Amino acid sequence: MARTLTTPIVVPEAVRRKAGLRAGQPVEFRVSGRAITIVPKEPSGGDYPMDTVMRIVKEQGEKPMSRRRLAALDGELKTFGAKQAKKVGITERDITRTIHESRARRRTP
Repeated sequence: MARTLTTPIVVPEAVRRKAGLRAGQPVEFRVSGRAITIVPKEPSGGDYPMDTVMRIVKEQGEKPMSRRRLAALDGELKTFGAKQAKKVGITERDITRTIHESRARRRTP
C-alpha cells in the first residue's frame, strides 16, 4: 500500500541540476527491489479530459477568437508564465542551459 508523506529532504544542488529538479519541487520515490528511483511528482490536475478538449475545439470552430482577443490572451499567458518561473526560481539562463543540454542528449547515441 502506497503512503504519501510530505517530509522535506535536502538534495544537493548539483544532483538537482542533473536531474532537472527545482528547489521545493515535489518528488516521488519509486521502489523496485533494492533500487530507489526519484522522479518529479506529477501535478494532481493531470491532462484535460477529452470532452473538455472537444468542447473547446467546437466552440472555437463556431465562434473564432479575434486577433485582438488572441493577442490579449497571449500577453496574459506570458505574464503568468513569467510569474511562475520567478516563483520556482527559473531564470532565462536556466532555459538556455536546458535547451543546450537537451540538444546535446539528442545528439549523443
